[in-house]
Amino acid sequence: MNLELFIPEMSLAAFAIAVILLDFFVQRKGVLAVISLLGLVVSAGFTIAMWGGSPQAIFNDMLAVDSFALFFKLLFLGIAALVILASVDYAHKLAHFQGEYYALVLLSTLGMMLMAATTELISIYVALELTSISLYVLVGFLKDPKSTEASLKYLLLGAIASAVLLYGMALVFGFSGKTQLGQIHGAIAVTSSTDIMANPGLILGIVLLIAGFGFKVAAVPFHMWVPDVYEGAPTPITAYLSVGSKAAGFAIIAISNKLDSDLIQDFSG
Repeated sequence: MNLELFIPEMSLAAFAIAVILLDFFVQRKGVLAVISLLGLVVSAGFTIAMWGGSPQAIFNDMLAVDSFALFFKLLFLGIAALVILASVDYAHKLAHFQGEYYALVLLSTLGMMLMAATTELISIYVALELTSISLYVLVGFLKDPKSTEASLKYLLLGAIASAVLLYGMALVFGFSGKTQLGQIHGAIAVTSSTDIMANPGLILGIVLLIAGFGFKVAAVPFHMWVPDVYEGAPTPITAYLSVGSKAAGFAIIAISNKLDSDLIQDFSG
């Protein structure tokens, strides 16, 4: 197991924990933003150092490390850095919870980085929930009625979407016998269109997967939660939701078509 390929994620997780711990001891909370930015820079440095290497898989092929994944990791890190910079002006509204705020931004970024590298259903779900749970809390951070309402709606609808997504994954696994995206693609590719149409369970699983992902990335017609959540969330988090979550969803969609896309193959080296 090449754990050194997982260093960008491990370093970001370490900085998230460090921000929470330092929040107990640091009086000047602005230092926490600096440390968070430093964590993003360190993770980006490790990511850039891996650029140009041969594609590899880690954790029993659950995560892939290639140029495509590294590109999206750098994109997410850059987005998070802009969010933290924009959040400095919100410091006076965060009261005594600035450490938690910055740590949750780092953890949600970690989830997005994992989504960019995942090649397997279980790791997709874990990464997606790590991102989603962090965002549920961040949306309600202002603690006013509008922010609390937005967070509650996002949580309830997100829980339903997660259940739909998980049920779709269970059906796809049950009828294909695989959790690896490439293996699922291969199993479907060797099946004739007649056999697929005679397998409604597999079709239902794919439909539920699309519906679950559609909610997470606010794709039509699963975008009903967007106005309330965007209005109630802190402005930097609204920007984060509108850009980061969609980029993460695009990464998953692109990875699911990796075997068919010449463009993605070029990205992967």
